[in-house]
This record gives sequence, C-alpha cells and structure tokens, in this order.
Amino acid sequence: MRPHLVHAAACSALLALAPVRAQPVQDFAEAVEEVSRTAAEGDKAGHLAAYRKLAALLAADPEQQNVLGLTIQADMQRDIARAAFAIGSEDACAALDQGSAYLSQAEAILERGEEAGGPQLLKMLEGQLGKERRRMRCVPSGPPADVGTPDASLAGHYYLSGVMETGSELLLKADGQFEWYISIGAMDQLAQGRWGRTGQTVTLATDAPSMDAPLFRADEVFPWDADAERYLRELKRAELEEMIAARCPWNIAPASMLWSYDLENQTPADEGQILKASEAKRAAEAARDEAARMIAAGSVASATGDDRAAASAAMDAWYDAHTVMAQAHHDAGLPEPDIGSPAVPPECTLPTDESYSDIPASQWRRGVAVMIGVPQSGLRLSGVEVTFVFDDGHRETRTTRDRGFAVVPVRQGVDVQQIVLAVSEPISQTETLTIKPLAEGVQAVIVDMQQIAEPVFDVMRLDVEGEDLIPQDMPRGRYSRN
Repeated sequence: MRPHLVHAAACSALLALAPVRAQPVQDFAEAVEEVSRTAAEGDKAGHLAAYRKLAALLAADPEQQNVLGLTIQADMQRDIARAAFAIGSEDACAALDQGSAYLSQAEAILERGEEAGGPQLLKMLEGQLGKERRRMRCVPSGPPADVGTPDASLAGHYYLSGVMETGSELLLKADGQFEWYISIGAMDQLAQGRWGRTGQTVTLATDAPSMDAPLFRADEVFPWDADAERYLRELKRAELEEMIAARCPWNIAPASMLWSYDLENQTPADEGQILKASEAKRAAEAARDEAARMIAAGSVASATGDDRAAASAAMDAWYDAHTVMAQAHHDAGLPEPDIGSPAVPPECTLPTDESYSDIPASQWRRGVAVMIGVPQSGLRLSGVEVTFVFDDGHRETRTTRDRGFAVVPVRQGVDVQQIVLAVSEPISQTETLTIKPLAEGVQAVIVDMQQIAEPVFDVMRLDVEGEDLIPQDMPRGRYSRN
C-alpha cells in the first residue's frame, strides 16, 4: 500500500477514536483526500502542501498528542521530507528533525507510564528517519561531543574473546582515532572514528561522512582481459534471460512427473483403466501441440496481450493434461509415456552458456567497462546507474550488477571520455567523472562507502575492567591486548 493511503487509513481510524468537533473532522477528511488526489495527479508541489496542511491539523489537535498520534505524525514528517526532497526543497532535513522530536515525545509518554505500549515501533521509525537523513545528506559531520578524552594508557590493539563464531579487533590510537573490525560468519564490517574516556567508560563514535567529499573517484584503468570478457558475457546472458522471461513468462521447466516408481505393487488393471490411460495420452498430446502453437504466436514481437494470455493458458492446460495422463497410466499399471514437451520457439530459447568456457582472445567481443567498489575489502557496489559518454556525444546507460560491473560494447573510432554515476539509495547522488579517453578496457572507480553504507554503530561504549574493555551491549565479550 502506498504511504499516503496508509496515512489516510490510519488517520480515519484516529477520527473514529478522537472526540473532535464536526468541522475539524471535515477539514481533516478534506486534507486526507487532497493528499491522495495530488499524489495520483503527480502534483509534487501540491502533494507537499497537502501533507503540510494535514500535519498542521494533527499537530493542532490535542487528541492526537498521545503515543499513537505522535507516531503517525512522525511517520508523516518522513513523507513530508520525501516530498520536499523530490522537489529540491531545503525543508527535508527539518521535517526529519521534527519527526524525531515527535518520537521523543512519544518515548517520554511511555517512560512516564502514562500509556501502555512497547518502544519497538518507535525505534524502527527512528531508524527509518536515520536512513532518510543519510539519503538526503542531512547527517552532520563529526562525532558527538561526549566521547571524552583519549587516555594514552588505553591506546593499543585489542582482540575480542568470549563471543562464539565472531572475530573482532579494535585499535585505539593515542591521537584519539580508532579503527574497528568485526567478522561474523561471512559478513565483515568496519568502522572508524574518534574515541575517548570518561571515568570508567570508553566511548567510540563513528565519524559521519563529509558531505563535501566526492562519493566516487576514478582509479586505475585495467586492460581488457579474460575475466572482463567473462563478465561481459555473463551480463549479456543475464540481460537476455530477463528479456526472454518478459517475452515468454511460460518458459519454465517442462513437466516431468514420474508416477511409475511403484508399479510393481500395482494390482492388475482392467480394460476401463487402460482405455482411460490411452484417452489421457491423446488429450495430453493435443494439449502439447496446442501449447506449442499458442506460445509460438505469443512470443513474436507483434504479439498482443491477448496472444500472451492465451499462450499462458495453453501452457497451464498442457501441465494439467500431462498430470492427468501420468496419473491415469499409473492407475492402469502402465509406465508413463514420454510424449515430449511443447516445442519452444527460438524467441524463447537461450543460447548455450559460454561464460565459463575458455574463449580465445581472437573471439573476444571486448568493451568499455566500469567496476565500482572498495579495493581494500574487495567490496563491489551493485545498483549504480552508469552512463558512458563517448567523445562523439553518444551516451549509453547501464546499471552495475554483481561484482560492481557495468559494460558497453566497443564503438570503433570513438572513446569514452566521461562516466556519469548515479545512486538513489541510501543516499541520492549523481556525479560526473572525466576520465582518460578509453576505447577499450576497465575503468576502476572507488566509492566512499562511509556515505553509502549504514554505519555498524554510531556510538559504542565499553567499560574499563583492568586492562580489558567490556562492550556494554555485548556483556560476554571482552577486548584484550593479548
């Protein structure tokens, strides 16, 4: 359900519970309708104005200042921020701050015991507001002010013990910087920032990314090689699979249900069962041929929606007929006949997968590729929209997939001179990199993951116990220097 519809339903529930006068109820209902209408019309500015009007009505209603009402208002501020961000308004960050303020009020009510309820929903919403802050680049730079003062006696390299299947290291530097690493199963996470000591507590605070730093930076250029060629063919095959899946949605594994595994235990069949099996076979063969005819008509470029629907229905009929045939032969004590499957037209057929074959360089297709990631960790970033800009003005756009790889074919006589990189989650950012003209090869791009990834933690506090540090949120864990 779309957010504005969720709010409309939630607000209607509030109206039913709240003892408000008729006129405010009418105003509120009109505001809810305006939110829905402007969203449906694509009126972004009007949508933002409608949300603000609705939020003002809620904020002015004394009956909506309970935990439920404040939670809905906080969630509404998130949508106000999204609407403001969509039109480039500077009010997006202020709306997120207002949402956090509403959540703080709701938490205070719960802490005072004035209302029953759990804080889980409030924490979830605060986490969502935090994600939006990062996406909209509202995160302030620098650690919180309460980290304390670095203590030279605690500086050193610590190792975690006491937590099963978890490896972690902590480096406290004398200058107040820290580096932290944890490995849980196949997941590795890193953090860095500043640390300090206050009494018997050490506080680690991760540095927020600089909003002025570039998100992407061009790195080395690698020659086209066998690995790049393999990636190119894998991507081309993935694109072809998606195209065929869209064109031929019925293109799934052929029916092959073997019902004859226990025929030795069957009682002798009568003539009626044998006749039924024979008729089921003829019906399955007819359904097979009809399905072949319908999918051939439904997979051509000129096929209509009705053609495609008919092909899907014919394939369903074939699977049903095949099942009936198999069951009938099983009941008759006969082996299931192999009548094959509907013929698949070339438009629905994938070529042989050659991405894992040794391909001679003379047969390479070659291309210009971008590989986005973090060299130190081997991390690669998928979901980045990459636009290759050639020196003749031609532009082609691809999206990075596994291994952070996007590629376009070589264009004879022209070079790629710029790449435009765009991400939408968890931050919205577009950057243009001018690169050394590239006719063929792989341009590596380094991404600042501090701006992309959710921080492992914002603040971690550890208790000083002798020479060791005990994480407050991991009481069985112990960081030791030996």
